[in-house]
Amino acid sequence: MKNLHDVWSRRLQRYTLEVQNYFKYIFTGHIAVVLLFAIGAAGYAYSDWVQNVPPDFPAAWILAGIFGILLAYSPPSTLLKEADMVYFLPLENKLDEFLKPARRWSFVSQLYLPVVAFVVSLPMVNALYGLDTSYLIGFPLLVLIIKWWNIQTEFSFRKAYSGHRVWADRLVRFVLAAAFTLFYVDNLVLIAALLLFAMIVYGKWVQQRAAGLPFPYEHFVRLEENRMLRFYQFANYFTDVPQIKGKIKQRSWLNWVYRIIGNKPKDAHYYLVWRTFIRSDELFYLWVRLTLLAMAGAWLIPFPIAAAIFAAALAFASAIQIWQGLNQTQHFRMDNLFPLSAFSRQQAVKKLIFIVQMLQALLAAAVPLFTGDYMTAGIIFAVMLAVSYGTLISAGNKTKKQL
Repeated sequence: MKNLHDVWSRRLQRYTLEVQNYFKYIFTGHIAVVLLFAIGAAGYAYSDWVQNVPPDFPAAWILAGIFGILLAYSPPSTLLKEADMVYFLPLENKLDEFLKPARRWSFVSQLYLPVVAFVVSLPMVNALYGLDTSYLIGFPLLVLIIKWWNIQTEFSFRKAYSGHRVWADRLVRFVLAAAFTLFYVDNLVLIAALLLFAMIVYGKWVQQRAAGLPFPYEHFVRLEENRMLRFYQFANYFTDVPQIKGKIKQRSWLNWVYRIIGNKPKDAHYYLVWRTFIRSDELFYLWVRLTLLAMAGAWLIPFPIAAAIFAAALAFASAIQIWQGLNQTQHFRMDNLFPLSAFSRQQAVKKLIFIVQMLQALLAAAVPLFTGDYMTAGIIFAVMLAVSYGTLISAGNKTKKQL
C-alpha cells in the first residue's frame, strides 16, 4: 500500500463488510416484524400524547438532557489494531493520513441518533413552542456542527491525557451542549451564542494540550477493541460470533430444577439439556431478555392483536434460538461418549423448550391479566404457545431430514 490513507480505506471496507454480514442475521424477518409493530405502537402512543400535552410540560429540559448525552458521547472509531502499536510507530509523523478519515468516519457513524432525536422532537416542539424557521433549519445545522466539535474535542482530550479523566471532559461538553439546547429551544438565542463561543474556547484549549504529544497507541487500540467487543456481544444475541466465547455460571439458586428431573437412564439427556440451558449465559440470558421484552410489549402496546403479534415474534425467536443452541453446537459434549441417541436428545430439547416457552407465555399474559384485560391475556398466551409449538415441530422435521 502506498500510504496510510490506503490502509484506512482497506480497513473501513473490511469493517463495513463484516458489520453487514452480521446485520443479515440480526435484522431477520421476525426481528423486522417486531420492530415494525414496536415502532408503530410507540408512534401511535406518542402522537396521541402530543395532541394532549400539557402546556407546562418541561420539553426544553428533556431535549437538553437528550441532546446533551447524544452529543457529548462521541468516542472515536479508529479501527486501530494491536499490531499498529509496532508498525505505525515509525510513521507517527504521517499518522494524520490515517486519523483524519477516522475522525470523519466517527462523525458520520454517530449522526443517526441526534438526527432521529431531532425528527422525533418536532411534533412536541410544534405543540408547545411552534415550529419556526430557526428551529427547522438552524437547530439541525448547529447540532451537526456541535457533534463534529465533540468528536474532535474528545479525540484531542484522549490524546492529551492518554484516556484518563475522560468522564470530566464529557461532563463539561454535556453541560455546554445541554445548556445550548435549552436556551435555543426557549428562543434565548444570545445566551445560546455565548455558549457556542465557550465551546470554541474549550475545544481550542484541549487541542493545544494535545499538540506535540506522542500518540497514545495503547489507549486507542484498547478503546477500539472494547468498541468491537460490544458489537460482537450484541451480534451474539442473534447468531454465533467466533470472537465471543460463551460463559458458564453455576446458578446454584436454580438447582431445585434438577431435583424435579427423574434419575432414570431415559432422563439423562433431559438432565443434561437443562444443565446446559441454565448454566449457559448465552441461552439463559437470551430467554430472559426476550421474556422481558414480551412482557413490556404486553404492557405498552395498546392493541391486543398488535401485542399478540409482537409476543408471537419473540416466542418464535426464543424457541428457534434455544433449539439451535442446544442441538446444533459444534463443540464436543460428554454425552457423545454414552449410548444415547441424537433423537432422544432432540426430544429432551423439545420438552425443555415447551416448558420454558409456557413459562414465557404465562409471564407475558400475566401483565394484561393484572390490569383486568383478560381477552388480551388469553390471546397472548394462546398465540405464544401455538407459535412455540409450531416452531418446535418445524425445526424437528428439518433436523430429521438433515439426519
